[in-house]
Amino acid sequence: MADSVVAFLLDNLSRLLEDEHKLLSGVEDKVNSLCNELKFIHIFLKNSEGKRSHDTVKEVVSQIRDVAHKAEDVVDTYVANITKHRQRNILSKLFHLREQVMVLHQVNSDIEKIRTRIDEIYKNRDRYGIGEGEFRSEEAAAEAEPLLKRRREVEEEDVVGLVHDSSHVIQELMESESRLKVVSIIGMGGLGKTTLARKIYNNNQVQLWFPCLAWVSVSNDYRPKEFLLSLLKCSMSSTSEFEELSEAELKKKVAEWLKGKKYLVVLDDIWETQVWDEVKGAFPDDQSGSRILITSRNKEVAHYAGTASPYYLPILNEDESWELFTKKIFRGEECPSDLEPLGRSIVKTCGGLPLAIVVLAGLVAKKEKSQREWSRIKDVSWHLTEDKTGVMDILKLSYNNLPGRLKPCFLYFGIYPEDYEISARKLIQYWIAEGFIQPQKTGIADTTELEDVADFYLDELVDRSLVQVAKRRSDGGVKTCRIHDILRDLCLSESKSDKFLEVCTNSNIDTISNTNPRRMSIHWKGDWDVSANTFNKSCTRSIFIFGSDDRMDLIPVLKYFELARVLDCDYSIFGFLPYSVPRDLKRMIHLRYLRIWVKHLPDCVCSLWNLETLDVRYRGTVSSKIWTLKRLRHLYLKGKGKLPLPKANRMENLQTLSLLDQYPQQIIFLLNSGIFPRLRKLGLSCYDLDGESSMLPSLQRLSNLHSLNLKPSYPKYGFELLLDTNAFPSNLTKITLDVDAFPDLQSLMKTLGRLPNLQILKLRFGHVGFHLDIGRGEFPQLQVLHMDRIKVRQWRLEKDAMPRLRHLVINGCSKLSELPEELWSMTALRLVHVSRPSEELANSLKNVEPRNGCKLIISNAPELWTGKWDRFLS
Repeated sequence: MADSVVAFLLDNLSRLLEDEHKLLSGVEDKVNSLCNELKFIHIFLKNSEGKRSHDTVKEVVSQIRDVAHKAEDVVDTYVANITKHRQRNILSKLFHLREQVMVLHQVNSDIEKIRTRIDEIYKNRDRYGIGEGEFRSEEAAAEAEPLLKRRREVEEEDVVGLVHDSSHVIQELMESESRLKVVSIIGMGGLGKTTLARKIYNNNQVQLWFPCLAWVSVSNDYRPKEFLLSLLKCSMSSTSEFEELSEAELKKKVAEWLKGKKYLVVLDDIWETQVWDEVKGAFPDDQSGSRILITSRNKEVAHYAGTASPYYLPILNEDESWELFTKKIFRGEECPSDLEPLGRSIVKTCGGLPLAIVVLAGLVAKKEKSQREWSRIKDVSWHLTEDKTGVMDILKLSYNNLPGRLKPCFLYFGIYPEDYEISARKLIQYWIAEGFIQPQKTGIADTTELEDVADFYLDELVDRSLVQVAKRRSDGGVKTCRIHDILRDLCLSESKSDKFLEVCTNSNIDTISNTNPRRMSIHWKGDWDVSANTFNKSCTRSIFIFGSDDRMDLIPVLKYFELARVLDCDYSIFGFLPYSVPRDLKRMIHLRYLRIWVKHLPDCVCSLWNLETLDVRYRGTVSSKIWTLKRLRHLYLKGKGKLPLPKANRMENLQTLSLLDQYPQQIIFLLNSGIFPRLRKLGLSCYDLDGESSMLPSLQRLSNLHSLNLKPSYPKYGFELLLDTNAFPSNLTKITLDVDAFPDLQSLMKTLGRLPNLQILKLRFGHVGFHLDIGRGEFPQLQVLHMDRIKVRQWRLEKDAMPRLRHLVINGCSKLSELPEELWSMTALRLVHVSRPSEELANSLKNVEPRNGCKLIISNAPELWTGKWDRFLS
């Protein structure tokens, strides 16, 4: 993580030197010199990647991280002081002139001390022989062996809940298709992928179907020659005669052995697509029905190598977890009834992860089977035992395998409480505010929006089985996500050692004051009664608050967070709405993300010139200077107070504008002002309905608008919409509407049906019944139709309407009795998900047989677009 710290600092300093060089006047040469020193440090950190288990290297890296943090503090403090000085009037500047000379002297002195410290680190590195060559030795191999042994022992256990899984994969393997086919099992570490593959490999039916079988464990430290020799060992007792052959020769030998055979080869635990590129030439395709079975934590590997859809191994449910736990402890005997409630509460801490359950059961099995002993195990968390460390080490392999750009993004999940459903939008905005997203260093085009790059990063973490999708957006992207409790523990342990993040709770408040975390996540319950000294954290860059409904007053300690970049909370940290923004907030000029609840939003917030995301709930007024925040990318305003009108300022970077409970005339003026040239997403709801009907023509000025969400505060009035597609921007691809906002819904659908680029349409919350009539050629580009709790009584669909429709989601449409027959003839349709249908609709769907590969899902649960449908959205 030290390399991420240095990389961000270099990027931050470079931006200051280019964009804000006036702020560095007097120390510009010193900062340039510091940049050059840090570039060399960055090279050393890159070259030491993978060697940091060695204590000496670890200590050097730790010292470099501390120096980088200090350099960041010095520069940020100087910029904050200069900014404060520039905001003073002439008389005040003269009064504080001596103070500014001292500031200039101090920053020069601090940078010199940092450079001296860097020289000392380099001298110590040379003194103790820490070079940049290969550091991996027998010691590293010796450390890895026990880990692999423990992993094999655990994954060879008879994990329950695999009967259905094995049947599904066996069916894939034994299909009659003659060409070589690659099947894959995907899931997070410790989920039982190897166990499932072994169960399939040893299945009698499988062994009769494939006369030639081979099993190779690839693992994280893959070596091509060892891999190929392991394959040959499956057919002969000794391979010593082949050990001197080259990789190409060995690959040829393997291909000769498999030639003409109907084979099944299991490649267990592949980490990178590169491995498949290097070995696929060893597997001939003789059109004999041969198969390759891959297990991996990385979905990218499966899609890259596979010719079949990956099988995603789920976590165990509560009953399966309990069955596995008791099987390990009682060896087939029944668990005493008085121990079962206590045992179930113990096993719940494993979150359905088989690896953790088996290890925990091994610990409990050594203890006396009594309520007293099991209560002690429950009270004294097993997270602190050596047994848990073994589980963490196995999961840590996934973290170590991440590219450097993804490591800080993954550790960020540690800020959230256990089992928290995480908003992907907010998470991505945090990452951008922290500086984790740098597209120019990823090979992605410079014109790509940072949000799109961050979305790609999140998908990568999902593909690597480190993050679980909770809900998906209509376009298939991640809407909300979760992280497994044990992976969250991994985030916290890695974060603590790197001073990346610490969680502050009621129980650890005294110890947190002795550390210096760069990010602080406060999980508080009950009354907020903490002394200001506890949070004297000038080094902290981000503060998150997940508290109770009780008032959490941080006003006395806000001054200690002047260098923060992110300030967010689930509740009002400045008291409830009648309270105003504290004066100390105006000094937090480095803030890039701010979410607050206030009565009034004053000018001091609008002086935070680095803000990229501002999310405000207010009840009074908003300063007109809000439109001068040039770097704003996302603005969310919810309130029933007066919205200020802009002057001639253009907000070139603004992409998202959400105006909830606002007066329509003010919104119309804003949209007509032309100050949002790059706006991509717009959400509107109105407090007073006068003039609302004239709002939609104003949208035409937003030529880059892609997403529109319209919601009235008083549904009985609604919008009036003429049958004119020119009311909408031509680039519009997604529309979300509360249908009660539109008295003439039939006319509305005719208008929307003529939009040339509309791909996603969501219709929500309707209390008035209507007939849905989609004519020939309407909705030519629509791919997703989502109808949520609207009173559709009848749906007529003409031929050639919605020709590109892929996903249809119907939730709680209680008046709909049947779907149009023409729907099932659509060649593009891949998924129809009907949730909470009426009895008539449920009965009518019983006899439906979807065609062209379409999946029909009927459920009574309201949750839609959850992670379990990943395979249909690819």
